[in-house]
Amino acid sequence: MLLEQLGRIDLNLLIILQVLLEERNGSRAARRLHLSQSAVSKALGRLRETFDDALFVRSAYGLEPTARALTLQQQLQPILLSLDTLIQPPCFDPTSSEREFVIASMDSAFTLFAPLYLSELKQQAPRIRLRYEEWTENSLTEMSQGRVDIAFTVRENCINSDYRLDTLPSSICQRLLTLDGLTCLVQQHHPALQATNWTLAEYLSYPHVQTYCEGRDRWMLDHKLAEQDLYRRIEASVPSFEAALRMTMHSNMIVTLSKLYARHATQVYPLLSLPLPLELDTISHLLIWHQRHQEDPGHRWLRETLLSLIMNQLDH
Repeated sequence: MLLEQLGRIDLNLLIILQVLLEERNGSRAARRLHLSQSAVSKALGRLRETFDDALFVRSAYGLEPTARALTLQQQLQPILLSLDTLIQPPCFDPTSSEREFVIASMDSAFTLFAPLYLSELKQQAPRIRLRYEEWTENSLTEMSQGRVDIAFTVRENCINSDYRLDTLPSSICQRLLTLDGLTCLVQQHHPALQATNWTLAEYLSYPHVQTYCEGRDRWMLDHKLAEQDLYRRIEASVPSFEAALRMTMHSNMIVTLSKLYARHATQVYPLLSLPLPLELDTISHLLIWHQRHQEDPGHRWLRETLLSLIMNQLDH
């Protein structure tokens, strides 16, 4: 049946027909439907016209369905059950769900936050699948298209930065995970470690390795330096913080990165920390998602679980 034809049928009549088939009595059907007997009788008349069949005949026992009505009953029950399922609010059961969630993240954010949530998340939802993608300049577009569910990203809390919190599209929901600052890492035998006075001039005298992300390799730090007509000598640009750390291990290049990530790096790599000899605004680690997912039960469970587990661990 074409949708145009279906639109000419009052679907409420099908509910009345189903109740009449179950009750086999006009008075009981009317009470159950909260209708008058007259209204049920009129509806039955319209049903007879629609299906070109008497549907019921009166007997000493009430209303006896015709063969056509009995056939309709077999067809109606699964249809009405499907409609009932359709209008029920969606639900999500993490213990049985096999849903795949796509998470975009810089490698530094994955390293920082995944250990804080992954074990407990998989205990709560052992069959869900997590697919991680690199956070790039296209990730926000992919979120708006529904191709990325949730993301970890960083924004700079500097009024002159193009990557502030308020530069995110209005369709993007966000929650702050933690504030952070910047620091420097160098290899264990770096000559800067012998400096008696670690100054900005000393910092700028050495080569630097820079991580590029979202299609850019200049950050708040570089803009702040440029205000004083100062510049870092960037001798290598790499696509990940992991690569930057490895290059720092084997050269006199300095890598400047978040204090939280530096804390991890010095536990894993033979690197030492030096303070950034320049006052800068903080940076924000964020969990973000598109507003299209705001009411999705599965997505709500994912983001609330991530936030709870991460914030609890960071507090400790």
